[in-house]
Amino acid sequence: MNRSVRPENVEFTVKAAEDLVLTGRERSIVRVAANNMYSCLMQKTQRFSSLFRHYSKHHGLPRESLDFFFTNRLDPEDSPESVHLQKNDIILVRRRVAPTTVVIPSHSDEAYFATMRELFLSGVGSDITLEVGPEREILSAHRLILTTRCEIFEAMFRPGAMMESEVGIVRIEDHSPEMVSKMLEFIYTNRVVDMNKLNSNQLIDLLTLSEQYLLLPLKHLCEVAAQDVLSVGNIGRFLCAAEKFNAAYLKEYCLAFFMDHTNEIIDDESFREEIESCPSIALTILRASTRNSGSSLEPVAKRRRLNMPFDDPEY
Repeated sequence: MNRSVRPENVEFTVKAAEDLVLTGRERSIVRVAANNMYSCLMQKTQRFSSLFRHYSKHHGLPRESLDFFFTNRLDPEDSPESVHLQKNDIILVRRRVAPTTVVIPSHSDEAYFATMRELFLSGVGSDITLEVGPEREILSAHRLILTTRCEIFEAMFRPGAMMESEVGIVRIEDHSPEMVSKMLEFIYTNRVVDMNKLNSNQLIDLLTLSEQYLLLPLKHLCEVAAQDVLSVGNIGRFLCAAEKFNAAYLKEYCLAFFMDHTNEIIDDESFREEIESCPSIALTILRASTRNSGSSLEPVAKRRRLNMPFDDPEY
């Protein structure tokens, strides 16, 4: 004869660790005084969710206003067996404390960039002098920032490496002070304000600086900005610069532009002069023409626009 197995029960006590209060707008009522003891009997495998509902309902308190604790805060899915509750153990009940809302101060990247740009423009605390152009126009900078952001300056200012490390003066003769200033602005702030206002000559000068000082992200910025000023009159110079500095994105865009305006470009005197000074671009154009014979490069240019590598981990 089979006998049904009766589930095991466990007796325990629920103790109010503090006054349990029903709170409203008009007044508050103490429903359970601190240290009140309430005897309970539960099956060992029964979920505590039933205890939580019963206790709060019996004492006239909202369920969500209470938390129950044994060795740790009890979860509704826990059971006496899962938390190793034994006979005559005590469960504590407390008012649930609303989580503290911490207002995190907002940090604006723009404020940081503005501060760094102001540091560059003011020259406060600078310890490096750059003499730029034939007139030796003076620009001031900070050794720590230059060496941290640019490996060429880091090598230049390494103790005992070069004269600049001793005297703190850098001569840059073949570039305009304005574009050297733009390069320094990028080193300080990782951006160049009013990049879209630079003309073709300025962009090529800045592109050259970015190549000489190994500032790859600045080089990419110049390549992208160039597409907005590219024209029949300057494509030769841009294509020559792209060839010289291995600016793949700029070269691709120039070739796409060339395919769309071939007749106008080959009739342009300035383009013919660039071909004479930089013969390699003629071969580049010939290869592109062969590769894309019968199709437009416009989709290629658009695709390249979307895939510029601006996620360099060094910047």
